[in-house]
Amino acid sequence: MADRIRRLPGAVLRNCLLLAVEFAAIWLLRGPEGLWVPVLLAVFVAGAAVPHGTDAEFVARTAVALTAVGIAVLGGTTWDRHVLYDRGREQVAVVVRRTMVEDGAGLSPSLRLRTEAGRDLPGPVTMDLAVGARLTVTVDPDGPAWAPGGRPDRPLWQATGTGALLLLQSALLLRISLRRSRT
Repeated sequence: MADRIRRLPGAVLRNCLLLAVEFAAIWLLRGPEGLWVPVLLAVFVAGAAVPHGTDAEFVARTAVALTAVGIAVLGGTTWDRHVLYDRGREQVAVVVRRTMVEDGAGLSPSLRLRTEAGRDLPGPVTMDLAVGARLTVTVDPDGPAWAPGGRPDRPLWQATGTGALLLLQSALLLRISLRRSRT
């Protein structure tokens, strides 16, 4: 018992460190043009490195890393949806450019949009509309988040999924950190 209590501060520190990395990733992934690949790679590496100093092997480290990536992705989606639900404004956007992009299975349209207020919306849209077509979008007036269509509903399922992954990660890290050494 004394050995587990001695390991408890390390478990708490590992969990707090990984939570800080995930929060930073969520912050960097806001909006559709986030730096997805480098940020998620950094989260994966941090998630795999956090159990350093424990007896965690490849499978346990990979499970922690994949859970951390899941939290970052789902947390970013939840944050964007909540912002649009809370303070999003419906606006009309106009298609200003239409290009064709090869996606491996053939060519698909990629659109660039601009609101009638003059704001360019980041990220391409994979809808098939002509240049000059209008569509309703919901825009965060203070940030990069936006989505086609009207205001989204409250993101209850996304928030529940993020919370479940956070609990799973905390339990997994606690189990790895407090596990008795095999030697």
